[in-house]
Parts: sequence; C-alpha cells; structure tokens
Amino acid sequence: MVRLFRQRFNRLCLFLSALGLLTLTGCKPPKVSPIIFRVMTFNIHHGEGQDGKVDLERVAKVILNANADAVALQEVDQNTQRTGGIDMAADLAKRTNMHVAFGANLDFQGGKYGTAILSKHPIDSVENHVLKQARDGEPRGVLQAVLDVGQGRVLFAGTHLDHTNDQAERLFSQAQFDELFAKHEGLPAIFSGDFNDTPDSELHKRMRGKWTDSWSLVGQGPGLTMTSDQPTRRIDYVWVSDMKNFKLRRAYVLTTDASDHLPVVAEMEFKPAPHPMENAQLALIIIVMTLLSAIPIGLGTTMFIAHRRNKKQA
Repeated sequence: MVRLFRQRFNRLCLFLSALGLLTLTGCKPPKVSPIIFRVMTFNIHHGEGQDGKVDLERVAKVILNANADAVALQEVDQNTQRTGGIDMAADLAKRTNMHVAFGANLDFQGGKYGTAILSKHPIDSVENHVLKQARDGEPRGVLQAVLDVGQGRVLFAGTHLDHTNDQAERLFSQAQFDELFAKHEGLPAIFSGDFNDTPDSELHKRMRGKWTDSWSLVGQGPGLTMTSDQPTRRIDYVWVSDMKNFKLRRAYVLTTDASDHLPVVAEMEFKPAPHPMENAQLALIIIVMTLLSAIPIGLGTTMFIAHRRNKKQA
C-alpha cells in the first residue's frame, strides 16, 4: 500500500515539475527585435500659417506626408476663442487617424493651451507635468506617453520651454527633467519639442549630459527651424535617452508654410522594452512555485511515515 502511494506521489511530483517548467517557460518575456521608428516635433503655432490663416488640414498633411510614427506638437489650442473653439489635438488625431494625448499647461480664452502627442501606436498611459517656475510667466510642461509599439514599449515625451531671452527659466525647467524621467527608468525614451535655445547654449550643454541630440549625429544640413519663411535658429529637437537602445539613421527639416516653425523629423532603429508580465501570469507562477516547493516536504513526510510503519511491522 505504501509502495503504491509512493509511486503515485512520485508521478504527481513529476507532473507538477513538468507543469512548472512549462509555465515558467511560457511566462518569459518574448524576444524583442529592433524596429524602425520615425519621430516628428512640430510647433504648429495654434494652426496658424505664414499667411495668417488657421488651417489644420494643412498641418495634418505635413504630418501624413512625413509618415511619422509619433509626433510631439507644441502651441496647441483646445476650445479657445481665437481658434473658434476647436479641440486641435482631437481634430488632428481624426485627420491623421492617430491616437492622441493632450497636456494643458494654461487656461486661455475660455479653453486650454499646451502640447499634444499623436501616435500611430496605442497609448498605454499619459502624464502631463506642469513644471515649477523660477518667475511668473507662461506655465510650461512635459507631456509623457508610454506607447505600445507591438512587441514592446517606449516612452515618448514632448515639451515647449520658455521663449524669453533670459535662459534662467529654461535651465530651471531642465533641472526638473531627471526626476520626471526617473519614473520610467526601464523604458527607452525619446524627448522632443521646442526647447527655445540653440546648440551653443547652456541648456543644450546640460541636456547633452543625459540625452543625445539626434541632429548632432545624423542631421542633414544646419537644421534651422525658426522662423519658417527664413529660418536662422535651430531650437526644435529630437533627443534620445541613450545610444545602447537607439541607432539613429537620419534627421531632416521639412519645408512648410503651415506654421512659423519648421518641423523636424528623426528616423531611428531601437529596441523596445518588453511588456511587463500581466497579473494573471504572476499569479500562476506563484501558485506553481508554491506547489513545487511543497514537493520535497510532502515527499519527506511520506517517506518518514512509511519508514515508521515498516519499523513497527518489523
């Protein structure tokens, strides 16, 4: 009887071991391959072009022609009087058939004013961080979106920094970036926007301590973006978090009269961060590991009981 019980128990142990191995193998994160990703940053000047007309269809065509996977937009109106109560982010998302996130940094003319993100890929989560200010002025922010790019995730962020001649406010904003991005430390990150400072500035120097300016490596031409009719300054950037996850391919400026800024496009190859394990997978692993850990105890108890019985019978 004891021998039969032991045989059945051993078979159960083997079954649970096999189940555990299959479960753990199935719950491993899938292998992630590099993907080609095209990013645009575009200060749309609330949709107003060089002709003084607000024309979102013109802005949408610029985005569509660039075939961008993710777009950081600045100077975006939401339901303001000056642009006829249009929700510009939602309108552009509809025209381009992209997912959208809006970050309001300022109450303006009965609506909101801020930045937006458009993405071909689903947006997993969004956070808009209104930055602390060193002095009174227009509030600025950093809009962060975690994008699900199919086999993994990437953090895509946009900003629009202070435009005044005094760089102190921009430097104060930059000092807050590390804390904001530390929350997403495990994700490769792309940080785009209108930084309102040139490559020879102190801001650019400090940004280079943590980020890589895509244009400095693969940019075609001088990269001037402001103003669009006769550009003289490079103030719009696409930064990447590191060169381990990103392989920059090219960066270029598009010509358009849809805004007072010219858009910047950067094309790159990068490896997304794998999707985190779902709660159901974690629960299954815990159950299997608990069962597996019970096997030696159960086996030892059975052998001890059998030994005691055999001893008594003897």
